[in-house]
Order: sequence, then C-alpha cells, then structure tokens
Amino acid sequence: MSQASVETRERLVQAAIRQFGERGYEGTTTRQLAEAAGANIGSIAYHFTNKHGLYLAAAAHIADELKRRLAPPPAPTDRAGALAALHALVARMVHTFTEDDDCRQWLLLVIREQVDPGEAFELLQSRAFAPIQMTLSTLIATLSGRHPDDRGVILETHTLVGQIIFFLVGREPLLRRLGLNAYDPATVAEIEALMAAQLARYG
Repeated sequence: MSQASVETRERLVQAAIRQFGERGYEGTTTRQLAEAAGANIGSIAYHFTNKHGLYLAAAAHIADELKRRLAPPPAPTDRAGALAALHALVARMVHTFTEDDDCRQWLLLVIREQVDPGEAFELLQSRAFAPIQMTLSTLIATLSGRHPDDRGVILETHTLVGQIIFFLVGREPLLRRLGLNAYDPATVAEIEALMAAQLARYG
C-alpha cells in the first residue's frame, strides 16, 4: 500500500469517528464520510468494502488506541506489586481521560455503542474494555483475597472505572463549576490524588 493510500485510509477512519459520533450510523452517508475525509467516495469501498466496514474500522481504531494508551501489564501476584500496579494504571487512566484530546473525539461513538450495543460494541469490549477491566479486577482480587470473577470484585472494578470515566463524560459541567476552560495540571493532580485515596481500602 502506497503512503498516499495509507494516509487516505487514516483520514477516512478519523472522519468516520467524528461523523458517526455526531450523526449516528444511519444518519451518516458515504458521501459525507468521503467529503469529511477529503477522499474519493470509491476509496471507502477500496479500503473497507462498505460503510459498515468503515464503521467497524473506526471502532477498532478506538479500541486499539485505548488499549495502547492504557497498556495494562500482566498483573503481579504479590500484594506490593499489585498495589503499585493498581495505582499506576488508575493514574494512567486519569491522565488519559482528562488530558488526551483523542478521547473526546471518541466519546460520542463509544456512548452510542454503550446505549445501543452492536457489532462495534463487541469489538470495543473484546479489544479494550474487557482486557482493562480484567487487569483491574485481577489486581483488586489479589489485594482483597478474592477471585477476579467474584461479583463484588466485578462491581468494585466497574465503580472505579466509572468514577474515572466521568471526568471525561461529565467534563463540561465540572469545568464550568471550577471556572476552567480545560483541565490544568493542578486539577489533574487533584483528581489523581482523589482516585489514589479511593484505593486506600486495598492497602
């Protein structure tokens, strides 16, 4: 594949993330996608077969980038290692969801798949959400003497993730209350400290 072809494919994926997020799958046409990407409409068929293929490619891009940014390592089996790993992963999640502009671009498409799960949700779940949640659950289980699939561990993991993600989902109301236009380093540090305090129960 030529460099120009690679660049066209990337522009189409980025345009798809924006267009599908803003308009939804049914509300987005291939012409709109091509125009937003500055590409020939035939390039969608060439790279992705059809609109559905491009939609799945957009979801795959989000999933792969999320996993790469958060990069959950193998969970240590000793308490000290597990606690350090849990703090490190939570801190990385805080910084990703408050400082990474790409996450804001991804949010609408991800929320649509959460509300009405389809094939793209399964892709997001298997490639990103499940591996990250399982790492967190394994660390919590190690620190609390339970199994990662224990119901309480699953609920604690989901609660922890939800608290962090809400700093992205509920970004604008919080920034307005704080009188900010964007998260600044001091605010991110405060959020990280608050989340670290939540982990004190594990040691």
